[in-house]
Amino acid sequence: MTETSEPRLGVEALSALVPTIIPNPAADPELVTIAERYWSIDGFAEELGTPIWSEKVRDIDTQGWGQPHAVAAAGGRALVPDRTCSGCAGPLSLTSRSAFALVCSGNPPECVECTPSLLRSIRAVIDPARKAERDAARIKSQATQARDNARDQWRQVQQVVVDEKHGAVFPSPERSLPDAGVREQIAALALLRYAPCSAPIEPVTSWPEPWHPDWDKVGQLLGDLVNADLVRIAPSSPASAFVWVHESFDAAWRIADGGPETVPTPQLTGSYYPTRVSYYVPGGSSPETAAQRLDAQLMNALAPAGMTTDRRIELRDVAAELIAAEAVRYLSDQLNEHNLPAVPENQRARLWAAIERLVEHRPLGEIYNLVWQSARVAAVSAQKNPRARPANMSTHAVSRLESHAQRAVSEPGWEIKPFSEISGIGHGLAAMTRTLFYTILDSDPLQTTPLQIAVALRAPMDETSVDEPPAPTVHDDERAQTLAWLHAHPATWNPAEVLSVLDAAAASQQDGPVWVFEATVTARGAGHLRDLFTQIAPTVGLRNATLSVLAATAMLTDPIVVGDGESLTAGEVLFRRLSFWLLSQPDDGVEDGPRM
Repeated sequence: MTETSEPRLGVEALSALVPTIIPNPAADPELVTIAERYWSIDGFAEELGTPIWSEKVRDIDTQGWGQPHAVAAAGGRALVPDRTCSGCAGPLSLTSRSAFALVCSGNPPECVECTPSLLRSIRAVIDPARKAERDAARIKSQATQARDNARDQWRQVQQVVVDEKHGAVFPSPERSLPDAGVREQIAALALLRYAPCSAPIEPVTSWPEPWHPDWDKVGQLLGDLVNADLVRIAPSSPASAFVWVHESFDAAWRIADGGPETVPTPQLTGSYYPTRVSYYVPGGSSPETAAQRLDAQLMNALAPAGMTTDRRIELRDVAAELIAAEAVRYLSDQLNEHNLPAVPENQRARLWAAIERLVEHRPLGEIYNLVWQSARVAAVSAQKNPRARPANMSTHAVSRLESHAQRAVSEPGWEIKPFSEISGIGHGLAAMTRTLFYTILDSDPLQTTPLQIAVALRAPMDETSVDEPPAPTVHDDERAQTLAWLHAHPATWNPAEVLSVLDAAAASQQDGPVWVFEATVTARGAGHLRDLFTQIAPTVGLRNATLSVLAATAMLTDPIVVGDGESLTAGEVLFRRLSFWLLSQPDDGVEDGPRM
């Protein structure tokens, strides 16, 4: 390179320097094409005199041959007219675009033949062995591209199949509320009110808070909503949310023996993953209006005052189910917070039994406290016994909770400080729990027990719609029929002595179960019913309090054996005693107490 620079040339003079491409006859045609693109010039900048290249270097795909300047040199020589190499004085072949810039500025560089490193790169580019490798790689790349194209097309067809199977039509005729149970209706209402968006309803896995407190029940319950036609699968659901005859494109590709054209067409099996799909409500001028209409229908159907006896019982059962699931979920969260594993599978039956027993007698706020204590004791034990298996510590938490449950049930006077609602995203009450308690029952889920729910539900109107319902007989629905008959015939029975009967049952073991344990269980249940009667009678009146106590006997589920060896629950024993007394005593004309 010269040490002095020549004066900058004008644009016209620079145009005479545009290199001429001499293709390399031994080079692959691809290399020649790359060389021509690399050296293509559109002109020169007026002010700076710099070349304006047709393409930027980064936009030139060298197809894996190597560095652009080396690939271009392998494809051909770019000779500058009337210029010689500063090294060998031969024709000036350019090594790169930077070299041409030097030529334009009056500083001619050395040619390709005088640049050993570039010559080595050229030889590597045009090496026949390397070309064979490139040809093999090209064939593989083309096959991969064909497969990728086939995969994209297969996925597009999948979405078309989903659209055809689950396409939504709006506007469409409005619908009456589909026939469904209380559990499904509460679930649907929670789905509408707590989904981030109702058109469509996003998969529950994307919700910030759980939809149902027990994840193991979510899939089945969502499927029940679809089967009841409360909601339908949205066509916008991803293909991965469905089960296909060929589970994936890869599975379909493996059986294709003739290339992309022979890949089987995607086909649905009819099954799907309920937690992955989106949903929508059919019927109406738009998805939004359909969801609003269903919301109103569900609110009307779930109004406790209009429920039949069976639906009231189901409502109470759903409440117990949700409270228990919330308690179990809280234990799982607490164990995780203490770095302890989940309760072992073979211990979960014990866990649920302890929780369900607590649910019948204590509100969720108090159960939270007992769960917290149990998990904390397990964590302390784990710290004191670092060699113990972590799973054993989780089992220890279950054992401690069992002990708490036994005391909480057997000692009604045991005061347990209730916890408030658990805070934190993902840890609060589930959508169904909130919907049932806050929206339908207008009660605090942390302070309300299923027994209190049974009492709070007003005695249903006579469901037979006849003037004179028949006297109750013993069959599978003895309690419901007895309640209906007593409600329809208030003048035939006297509630004044209910407290005396309950006091006697709570204090006496005569004419009751034969074993001391059974007698204790029955007496304790009678005490609960007596407390309930005295709490609500001043507000709802003696007759309604009596009916509520009779209904609440269904909540006393501890099994016992009576004198003749018959197996009953404590509630059934007390129900029979109370109903026998009520149906056999004359009415003394006692009026109901004051009402609010």
